[in-house]
Amino acid sequence: MDIGIIGGGSIGLLFAAYLQGVYEITLYTRTKKQADELMQLGLTLKSDGLSKIKKVKVVPIFEGIAKHDLLFIAVKQYHLHEVIPLIQDPEIPLVFLQNGYSHIKMIKQSALQEIYIGVVEHGALKHDNTTVEHTGLGVTRIAAYSGKLKDFPLFQREISMFPFKAEKDFQEMLLNKLLVNAMINPLTAILKVENGELINNPHFYLLFKKYFEEISNIFEIENREQVIDHIEQICLATSKNRSSMLKDIELGRKTEIDAITGYIMESAIERKKPYEMTAIIYSLVKGMES
Repeated sequence: MDIGIIGGGSIGLLFAAYLQGVYEITLYTRTKKQADELMQLGLTLKSDGLSKIKKVKVVPIFEGIAKHDLLFIAVKQYHLHEVIPLIQDPEIPLVFLQNGYSHIKMIKQSALQEIYIGVVEHGALKHDNTTVEHTGLGVTRIAAYSGKLKDFPLFQREISMFPFKAEKDFQEMLLNKLLVNAMINPLTAILKVENGELINNPHFYLLFKKYFEEISNIFEIENREQVIDHIEQICLATSKNRSSMLKDIELGRKTEIDAITGYIMESAIERKKPYEMTAIIYSLVKGMES
């Protein structure tokens, strides 16, 4: 099977590293510089203290996207408007791997026929243009948006350390991921701490719980104890990780705050729910971002 992956960030590199050798892989990067470096040096995957170099076909995206049996879209939300016009072939099944919920609005406007939504629960850290570290073993959850879930090809073959799992409802799946992202990413970015400190520091933990009360009220979460326990377990399991939003702030990059916290504010307004903490958190991250 021939698979394309759009995006040379941590998730795109991680997918390319694990899928290469199992399938035919083409990785599309935003810059020619990264494509040239990957073609010359190979893609280095770091995991459990070991390093492996994978040879992957890499093409700058501006050279065009070839025909593939499956295409993963692994760019951040704010780059989607550049990518979607390039992937209008209705015969290529697409998998969108973005955080948040805002990309669903963009997908609705597309005429594409077979679309899947993915949620990535792996930990990944991009060290440079050619190196990615697998910092936490997880799973990639896949739900159908407009395709048939039973036809998703990667369910047919198991890949060691890189499993795929079927989910029936993409909306519920995305909401669960949104809650995790909203609770961890902005708070760690503002407080400049590793994930575990949100639980281990009693003062940060009070803030964590207070913010969860507001979000769970906005979305009318019923099984609140179960949900917050799940988020706490993720914080502890990734206790030494620095969230992607914290890394974006540290490196002076644009964050996904609009796709995550911005979407929550929009939802609160639509549902006529209070969102004072959400607005404060949003403004703090936007201020740091600028």
